[in-house]
Amino acid sequence: MKRLLVVVDYQNDFVTGALGNPAAKALENGIVQKVKEYESNGGYVLFTRDTHPEEYLKTREGQFLPVPHCIRGSDGWHLYGALHGYESGVHKNVMVVDKPTFGCAALPGQVLTLCGGAPDEIAVCGVVTDICVISNAILLHSHFLDASIGIFGSLCAAVTDENHQRALELLAGMGYRIL
Repeated sequence: MKRLLVVVDYQNDFVTGALGNPAAKALENGIVQKVKEYESNGGYVLFTRDTHPEEYLKTREGQFLPVPHCIRGSDGWHLYGALHGYESGVHKNVMVVDKPTFGCAALPGQVLTLCGGAPDEIAVCGVVTDICVISNAILLHSHFLDASIGIFGSLCAAVTDENHQRALELLAGMGYRIL
């Protein structure tokens, strides 16, 4: 059985930087534990990394969310805390995928490369629940129709708890397991 954990945008700018959130910071230990669990049990781990150019404010997303963040190469762009070491590329069965906006169209292809085929089970965690987490969960479902897909709700955060809960309710209503 191929098991995949997708950690969405757990980066400095979403935790302590430009779009920092105390709720996101509180997720670190739990996410680190899940990553280690998947690694030790032969699973796969894919990190998405929100990635923007210096001209971010001129982009469509930059006009919608006018806060420069996750600028390629900046401190805010890197994975947060203990997860930063996973950017080195030395961890087996781990991949980091840069994404230019909320959902990453390249994600399914990267999953196939990482896992050597379609995963049987996908679990998602990270930030921001009502934007990037939900966008990538839907992309994954659209491409891996036979995979069981779950969301680690306690390992996700949004700007407000209300937005987080609404996103989880929406995902549950679409058949995602809330773990």
